[in-house]
Amino acid sequence: MKEHFIKELMNLLQMIVAQGGQVESAISRAITAFDKCDEALAHLVISEDAKIDSEEIRIEEECLKLLALYQPVATDLRTVVAILKINATLERMADFGAHIAERALERCRLDDGAADADAPVQVIDFSDMELNTLRMLRDSMKVLQHSDPVLAYSVIERDDAVDQANRDIRQLVRNGIKESSRHTEYYLTCLGISRDLERIADMATDICEHIIYLETGKIIRHRH
Repeated sequence: MKEHFIKELMNLLQMIVAQGGQVESAISRAITAFDKCDEALAHLVISEDAKIDSEEIRIEEECLKLLALYQPVATDLRTVVAILKINATLERMADFGAHIAERALERCRLDDGAADADAPVQVIDFSDMELNTLRMLRDSMKVLQHSDPVLAYSVIERDDAVDQANRDIRQLVRNGIKESSRHTEYYLTCLGISRDLERIADMATDICEHIIYLETGKIIRHRH
């Protein structure tokens, strides 16, 4: 019985890591759609969010099946519960990716007007923030796959850099609106993307906190 449980649990871990890769790809493509004003790519990200939603339901059902069939206890139970939580977190991350894709479509609609404006728009560069956020997501999946609390703490520490990037972009938005209120919609769209990336980084942190608890028994959520 234990062997069957372990085998199905390993399969479940592979499913959730693969789901993380799909979410990372969706977020990356959404940012690319915004940067390049690629409407087709933005629509693709939005349409494929339904596939991630379906996979989230499938993984949840597998978790519930394991709980019902094997009635795990102690570490095994905590592992299944952690996967349930991480599964829901990844689905929420994908939603933020879809939000970014929607903002890409907003930018495409604004582009013509911005080109004719008296004052040029100060383009917001998300490349560093995107890189750090996606790396946090990718490494959080490695933490899950390899049960690595050391890497988990590293991911958590990197959240500060993403928070700072969000603050920096917020200041750029304020300055941009002051200099050219005609571009206000563009700047507010950028502010929304910055918030979305910051929340995705927070969720990668949440995943790592779950794994730290799973591996060490330490609860580090709600820390000051």
